[in-house]
Amino acid sequence: MGIVRINIHKVNAEKNPTARVGQVKINNTVAITNIEPLNMKLAGKAGCKFTFTFGSKFEPALGAIDIEGSILFTGEEDVVNEIVTAWKNDQKVADVVKQGVVNAALHKGHIEAIKMSDDLGLPSPLPFKIK
Repeated sequence: MGIVRINIHKVNAEKNPTARVGQVKINNTVAITNIEPLNMKLAGKAGCKFTFTFGSKFEPALGAIDIEGSILFTGEEDVVNEIVTAWKNDQKVADVVKQGVVNAALHKGHIEAIKMSDDLGLPSPLPFKIK
């Protein structure tokens, strides 16, 4: 099945009003911070919740946007068990879902960060190159 829903739980955004504006460097990061099983009652199916953080840092000390959220995932019971076990044993995201989950977190994080940066008057965390 795959990703069912992406939720945002926390958004923290700040702009330093005394920072000098010049060349701005933007560092975006995403991390999976937890994976836990979900209680579901579907024949042969199971689910888990990925908790993630997304951050945009505007240097030098111009501002920051931090976002926390979760991704709900469902799939075959053996696949979900493999995902949860890999996390419990090694704190690693199973390769079978890594790309999709990280891309979903980046997508949702960028959308929220773009909205917040506009509200605060910060540059877009997803810079556009014009040629």
